[in-house]
Amino acid sequence: MSTRRKKYPRTFHLPGSPGATADDRRLSDLSGLTGELVVTEKMDGGNVTFTRETMYARSVDSGTHVWDRPAKAVWARVAHDIPAGWRISGESMWARRSVGYDDLPGVFLVFGVWGADDTLLGWDDTEQWAALLGLPLVPVLHRGPDLAGALAAWARHRDTTVSEGFVVRPAGPVPEAEFGHRVGKWVRADHVRTAATWRHRDDFPTNGFRATVEPKRPPSPAPG
Repeated sequence: MSTRRKKYPRTFHLPGSPGATADDRRLSDLSGLTGELVVTEKMDGGNVTFTRETMYARSVDSGTHVWDRPAKAVWARVAHDIPAGWRISGESMWARRSVGYDDLPGVFLVFGVWGADDTLLGWDDTEQWAALLGLPLVPVLHRGPDLAGALAAWARHRDTTVSEGFVVRPAGPVPEAEFGHRVGKWVRADHVRTAATWRHRDDFPTNGFRATVEPKRPPSPAPG
């Protein structure tokens, strides 16, 4: 049985997010962000989902791209261990976009795990599943009950020259129907600072990785 492809839900901007544009959705009701919260770094990569049967980008019909090939190799290694109907969401990090990284722990960084009932697992379970699959996570910057402390936590560890921003979510599980008011993001102003033409080149810049995970640039396809 094939798994239906589900697009990763849209994450609304938190109040005061400098990167929010006129077209972006804003999280005006913060009542869903109570209790214990987890603040993770918003990595500048490509949103990718792994299932047992396939791997796809956030635009579920777009297929994958040359810069996702190292992530696809990771998917091929772990796919058989993903439970049927589950989804592993993360960032494909090989291509260097507007933020460059020099010491990443992997080409695919997990930020969410979805059960077969379309519930985003709690963070402790997310960490456990990432460990079971041998996949690194996006950096956790803060864990605590104070939403007001999320920006302060990010600022203690990062700044706008080296980080896109952060994402905040409850530490517990989040049903997909509640995602829109229980997960928020803060993004730096004018985040996209690279020309879109890099997507049409074979020699696009790449991020730096730890020696144990250094991916090799795949060969260009042979002319048709």
